[in-house]
Amino acid sequence: MDLRGFIKLLDEKGLLTRIRRPVDTRYEISTLIRLRNDRPLLFENVRGFSMPVVANLCSTRELVALGLGIKPNQIISKLAWAIDHPQEPMVVKAEGYREVPPDLTQFPILLHYPFDGGPYLSSAVVIASDPELGLNASYHRMMVAGKDRVVVRILPRDFDAFLKRGNREFAICVGNPVPVLVAAAVSVELGKSELSIANALDEINLVELGGHKVPEAEIVMIAEMTGEEQDEGPFVDLTEIPDIVRKQPVAKIKRVFVREGAVYQA
Repeated sequence: MDLRGFIKLLDEKGLLTRIRRPVDTRYEISTLIRLRNDRPLLFENVRGFSMPVVANLCSTRELVALGLGIKPNQIISKLAWAIDHPQEPMVVKAEGYREVPPDLTQFPILLHYPFDGGPYLSSAVVIASDPELGLNASYHRMMVAGKDRVVVRILPRDFDAFLKRGNREFAICVGNPVPVLVAAAVSVELGKSELSIANALDEINLVELGGHKVPEAEIVMIAEMTGEEQDEGPFVDLTEIPDIVRKQPVAKIKRVFVREGAVYQA
């Protein structure tokens, strides 16, 4: 089940709140997300954008379980089983995607707080690949630094190891299936693919876009590290206080693929 399939399921079960009045990407959407952090929200009328914004899809155990097709009390055991029994996902033909100019201003990327360093991609999953290690999926907040540039917060973990092995190009996926959203948050040994864990949680497919194998996400961006560094932050993290400003790597957006009728996940 892809992201839009999950949104449809939530709607059918009466779990989705549709917000039809005009809302702004500067502070307003993020405020509403925080106020209703236990409720999936679909913002249908985003000022300046034709693309709707969805949020809070995995904000409770019940929602995560629904997205995986299991009961809430099965999440831990199912995840443990999937880590021990990864299953390589099938690669299918990419259908319904169109390539658009690599311009981040076309997307409703949120500015969350007045003191943030800029708009942030905060729910995107980064897919890195290596000839020997395979595919890696992980979360990295990305501050918009220009229409085709982001500053990527990187910790010394798997994605950093992939980059140090010379893999400068990677994919940024926005609007992923729930199994991918869950698996990308798991820390496993280098070389074990989170996408195979996702497929063991609940079947997913991969597609090839721009030379990269990626989940069937709503938006797929192909990016490359430039070798430059730039100030990243401040950004309010999970502790609900602003993280410090650091020099972090800059990536250039080279290609962008968007599904027809795409929804931006915040």
